[in-house]
Amino acid sequence: MELKTAIVTGASSGIGLAISKMLSEEGYKVYGIGRVFPERCDFFEKRISLDLRDTDILLAKISEIRRVDLLVNAAGSAYYGLAEFNTPEQIQEMCRVDIEAPLILTSSLIPKLKDTKGMVINIASVTSTRINTHGAVYGALKAGLRSYGRSLYEEVRKTGVRVVTVCPDLTAGTKLYRNADFKPSDDEGCFLLPEDTAECVRAVISMREGAAVTEVEVRPQFNRIEKKK
Repeated sequence: MELKTAIVTGASSGIGLAISKMLSEEGYKVYGIGRVFPERCDFFEKRISLDLRDTDILLAKISEIRRVDLLVNAAGSAYYGLAEFNTPEQIQEMCRVDIEAPLILTSSLIPKLKDTKGMVINIASVTSTRINTHGAVYGALKAGLRSYGRSLYEEVRKTGVRVVTVCPDLTAGTKLYRNADFKPSDDEGCFLLPEDTAECVRAVISMREGAAVTEVEVRPQFNRIEKKK
């Protein structure tokens, strides 16, 4: 029996890396897309180093993958602060990474996913469900990704393809806050780990065929952030 194949973006760090490792444990051949991969991650079938904004290269690389059972759009870019101070370059980067790339990837892979009755998992954010002062652009783009997932599921469900939006909250051990002046509090229970979201994904992909979770939030018990020193 041919092994199931997964493509994971943002696979070189954080949530994408944790999901990739989990999928390998579940017996998937994992093609990871990222920029700079850590040296010790031999669980990938193949590491594809590229910038998601290089659309032609991205599409050429994934066209080489014959079978696709699962696409995980986990890459993300975020710049925080008041909206009036977001530069055009920051907004363009967030738009291209957070919504343009996952939409392009998903659209191009739907035929292969239909062949395998596969699944699309979009890693959005709890910001997609609420007002986001100091993160208006990022929240808007993740809300767009969430809306896309809802509509796409209704389009493809009759073919057996499932579409899931996972919305994690504040997560330690990721690069998402590298452009922020805050981080999740170090107090116990105030942050998620990338592995928490990976375990949520494990539960989703383990559901019996014919049952579908379409959206899920993953949150720490407490809600505290702290200023970076």
